[in-house]
Amino acid sequence: MLVDSHTHLLRLDVSPDQAVKNAVEAGVGAVLNVATQLEDSQRGAELAATLPNVYSSVGIHPHNAGTYTASDLEGLAELSESPGVVALGEVGLDYYRNDWSADIQRALFEDVISLANDTRLPLIIHSRAAFADTMACLGNARVAVILHCFEGGDSEIREATERGYYVGLAGNITYKNNETAKVLRLISEDRILVETDAPYLSPQPVRGEKNEPKNVVHTASFVAERLGLDDEDFATLTTRNARTAFSLPLEV
Repeated sequence: MLVDSHTHLLRLDVSPDQAVKNAVEAGVGAVLNVATQLEDSQRGAELAATLPNVYSSVGIHPHNAGTYTASDLEGLAELSESPGVVALGEVGLDYYRNDWSADIQRALFEDVISLANDTRLPLIIHSRAAFADTMACLGNARVAVILHCFEGGDSEIREATERGYYVGLAGNITYKNNETAKVLRLISEDRILVETDAPYLSPQPVRGEKNEPKNVVHTASFVAERLGLDDEDFATLTTRNARTAFSLPLEV
């Protein structure tokens, strides 16, 4: 069994229940739906409460950093107690698109880190072209940290490893000349997670198509081969990691 540790069920071309059904048929036994603002955090919490094998995060993406309010943070705090809500995020810094200034993004990031410390929920991190500042802010985190859609080389992996952070590997790891794919063996095996980030970043075998949670099998197979692991053993490994990172009630 595999776990898609990061997907956006509310953005797919198929319904959430159909996406979950397709995933189960492909061997994906659990899905973590990830939020980007208060509204889809609320809807995600509803999915986690009603759909089997679905968990959810609540959070505000850095692309929405300039519009969040204190009441939004209060809303996240309330939702964090909902059944099936297992993480805060995605949250972090994005200097690639740079929709909002670094100061505005950091203010949101620091607020959610504080909320995570209070709720004891793990943090799902979005970091793009902002690794140094992201890691600086995370120095205040006292919870498990998941670096979603990890992109980096030797030095970034070593720093993440030293801190004990989880590394989420998405479909882009399968693309030609991907930098992280060249140094996969540097990642601690007990910190590897696989994800789709669906509907984005379809792995190479289905690139050009809209992504779904079921396609995490392609990413998992690619990474397993690079690490010299059997697909089934790798599935067990990453499912155990997801269970630990998010405190999921999964049998492995």
